[in-house]
Amino acid sequence: MRKLMQTDFEEIKETNIQLPSSRREIEEDMLEQICLIANAGAEITVEELCSRMAMSRREINFYLKQLKVHGYIIREKVTSTGHQKDESGSGISLTEFGKITGEEFQYRYEILTQFLQFVGVSDEKAQEDACRMEHVVSEETVQQICNFVDYGDTFERILKHSDLRSWYQTGKYMFLMGIYQIEKTCPRRFAREFDCFSENIWLHITEDKSSFELIKKEDTSAQNLWYKDPEQGWIQAEEKMGNPWIPSSVFQFSTRCQDPIIEGTALIAFTRKGEKPVDWNSRELDVHIWKSEG
Repeated sequence: MRKLMQTDFEEIKETNIQLPSSRREIEEDMLEQICLIANAGAEITVEELCSRMAMSRREINFYLKQLKVHGYIIREKVTSTGHQKDESGSGISLTEFGKITGEEFQYRYEILTQFLQFVGVSDEKAQEDACRMEHVVSEETVQQICNFVDYGDTFERILKHSDLRSWYQTGKYMFLMGIYQIEKTCPRRFAREFDCFSENIWLHITEDKSSFELIKKEDTSAQNLWYKDPEQGWIQAEEKMGNPWIPSSVFQFSTRCQDPIIEGTALIAFTRKGEKPVDWNSRELDVHIWKSEG
């Protein structure tokens, strides 16, 4: 992954064509509008929906039929004797299921709009993008965004598969690390292998990747160091100039908005020559890095 240059943004802008909405998106948007009209205590009419959705009567009636089939609305014809259910009628009312579903769509839209505004997107663009995003994001994503919006300064964010190149420019940075026993966490205890390494650790950022270099204090040639990749499993660490290197992408990073420290954790293991690591005898490698200021 590389950083986007100005020419990339110009190219993206040139191809930024608004994609057509799917039928499902239009149905969900229409259900939201029906809920808004109902909550305002106004009459839900085809004419009002034509105005709000910028669609013809024929198009509105087509989607109203779909909403009725899905159990979101009831269509009625107003007669002199009262309300009578009729397929060709113009009166529209929400079912309880339609009201709950429509309000859920509206909630997703509002949360996504707030989030986009929070990160600096203009009001108009935030509303436009949220209108498209609400139809595709999962419930888990909406909930986590809600947590971020509500508790932005204290909400802990977990970052996985990050190579840190978006945080730091190309170069070499020194931070702190610790190697801990997995089975003893209260209180945490350093693993015996920690004595073989400096508490300092180098972060190397290149155009292609980022890696951590553990600095040996004494000869550990009788042992191999392994790290556990979340997807590929155990991999033996590459050695350069006698020191083992571990890709930053295997770490899980946690950070808070006001905390200047980012903590990364990864599973490592030490084996004798010819042996392979096992999970129960692994160690936890913790790195503490400072947030980049540029």
